[in-house]
Amino acid sequence: MNTLETFRLWLEPDKEIPQFQRLHWELVPVPVADVLLHGVHPWMGPDKHPSLEEAFLERFNQDAAKVTALTRFGLTHDICAPGAYYGNKASRFERMLESIQDDVYFVDELTYLDSLEIAKRRIRDAWDHGMALRLAEKANPGFHDLRQFLKSKDKRLKLAGYDDIGNYNLGTILSLEDFADKDALLITEGIPTPNFRNTGFLNSVTDDQGSLRLLPELKHLTVTALFRSKDPRLCGVHIQWHVTRLGNNLTFHPDIGGSPTKRAVAEEFATRWRTDHGRLVFQTSIEHLTRMTELEEATPFFPRLNYKSKDEGQTAVAELAQARIEAFYIGAYPTCALNGEQLRDVLRAYGVPMTGNKEELLGKLAKLAANKYAEKERVMDAYFTKNRLVLATKLPATTVKLTVLEDVPKLHGLLLTMYALRHLRGNAILEPGHENSTYTTEELALALVNGKVSLIGGFVRAA
Repeated sequence: MNTLETFRLWLEPDKEIPQFQRLHWELVPVPVADVLLHGVHPWMGPDKHPSLEEAFLERFNQDAAKVTALTRFGLTHDICAPGAYYGNKASRFERMLESIQDDVYFVDELTYLDSLEIAKRRIRDAWDHGMALRLAEKANPGFHDLRQFLKSKDKRLKLAGYDDIGNYNLGTILSLEDFADKDALLITEGIPTPNFRNTGFLNSVTDDQGSLRLLPELKHLTVTALFRSKDPRLCGVHIQWHVTRLGNNLTFHPDIGGSPTKRAVAEEFATRWRTDHGRLVFQTSIEHLTRMTELEEATPFFPRLNYKSKDEGQTAVAELAQARIEAFYIGAYPTCALNGEQLRDVLRAYGVPMTGNKEELLGKLAKLAANKYAEKERVMDAYFTKNRLVLATKLPATTVKLTVLEDVPKLHGLLLTMYALRHLRGNAILEPGHENSTYTTEELALALVNGKVSLIGGFVRAA
């Protein structure tokens, strides 16, 4: 089964200081739906997403993750990204987690005095000659200062060099109180890794189940598909699909170049999984994608996932032979370029009064177009739902005129142009379900006939 994985993160009490917690993690399976809809990180293997550790550390090192009461005492220092490595070692991200696990404690609340008392208690419990000597040497660097300090505690000591210190048991000569004014020294000696973060930090990088999550959702992925065709000539052919998500709906774009074999395989795959009427570019659901992976017909990847830049998909390439392209143009429509008599001729055909100057005639034409648009909108909706078209600026020589509203020949081009401008999604796809209501239909008609807006190019049938 082509199952995605992610990291599950959690905290456990430290073995030496149970009041503090340490980071732990494991790789666990994750449904593709959780990745797409909730932004759970899809672990694809070592260093496949190099921005992961940087984005993680940005949150780890920000002030909100630190224990405010300890920051001014230098007990919340930053963790750096791991450097280069060689050989068969853990990924950069896992090495970063190891560094946090080894060097950072997580606490709910902790004051400076709390940390000092914990450190003193641990030092007191481990007090012996070695502990006393370490504190004395760190508090008094250099033999001269160390000798003066020790003789101030016991004048009977005879110390000509470091070797003489071993003749005495400093654990009985010194006490913890001799270092009472060395708070920072006591903390660093009593607490192995004095670097703290709030336990709440995990909430900023995980979901409710503890799964690694740095984004609210993902909208793009790549799917490598191996469709088990009944045609033996097509077996073993892999197709890469670039997929975009809108809600629970996925749009698959095939990357097939000019290969007839890949085209045939892509068409079979689309027929099997589509929930629309697409041929090559098709729509389906996340549930179908999950089923594809369960059947091992598809493997999802996230090659463009970058936590430091905008979530963008990849461009799919499919070459079409010109002879097979179905292309359409809308055709001309009446504009301000016509003279008064020509405008009256259009109005006369639909029983509209023809009085007024040219500006008034153009206003009447726009109002007429808006009324006819309302009458014919359902017809156009039905046609363009069944016939999926994409706007193109370069069209083949075989381009033909769209024939949708043949019963209104004088307004045919104007109404279709109005419809196209109101329903172009992304300035490319003619989509009845998408509507741009910047203009009313009458305002749009008037802008068109006055040449203030226009539609450049024609349409090809969507693959």
